[in-house]
Amino acid sequence: MKKISRWRGWVGIGAKPLDSGGAGRFQWGMRWPYFWMVVGMLVGAVVPGRADLTAGLGADQVQQIKSGQMVVTQKDIPGGVWPQLTVYTVVNAPVATVGGVFRDYDHASDFQPSVISAKVVNQPAPNVFDVEYTQKMPIFGTTSFTVQNTFKDSAGGLDVTWKLLKSSMAEVSDGSLRVEPYGAGSVMRYTNYVKPKLGALAGMARGAAVGEVKATVAALKAEAEKRAAR
Repeated sequence: MKKISRWRGWVGIGAKPLDSGGAGRFQWGMRWPYFWMVVGMLVGAVVPGRADLTAGLGADQVQQIKSGQMVVTQKDIPGGVWPQLTVYTVVNAPVATVGGVFRDYDHASDFQPSVISAKVVNQPAPNVFDVEYTQKMPIFGTTSFTVQNTFKDSAGGLDVTWKLLKSSMAEVSDGSLRVEPYGAGSVMRYTNYVKPKLGALAGMARGAAVGEVKATVAALKAEAEKRAAR
């Protein structure tokens, strides 16, 4: 009777024992790629989601995010008054929950302190929404503006982009949100750039603008975690 190799479990994936060799020696043929395909499937099933959106950050910044801190980067835009702001943070909630909170315009004023109201005024496509916001702004007081939000599921995560359609206070208000699986929850990158029309006065509110973006992300994170815990 032939001795059955203790590696017999791999037979059928792409290996067979050599008749002349000892236990654990295999003759690999054209089915070798299938072995690596299965290994890849197994590894993908047990390794937590990896957040590629943090690839441009330093090791210290990534560690801050992992520890639950919010990381903010700034980029000056030629001709701009306020910088482009990007905020990174881990959220203890699935990607779908974060996206659902962002899209919940009817209740935006319940969890976003600066938002008075958010109303969908047009829907050009199933995942495209023209939204009129009424919001309290630093220095300027209460103002209304309309932006177009576009949602797209991609590469295991969610992308949201927005662009300004109408505003009496800003020339530009564009940004994006990227959310990816990370561990048991998700990691979020929120980017926003606003170019106000009143440049000189707006310069005085630069610091307040940074604080406003951080507050927006913190509120989005808190509401997503609250809903995920229900």
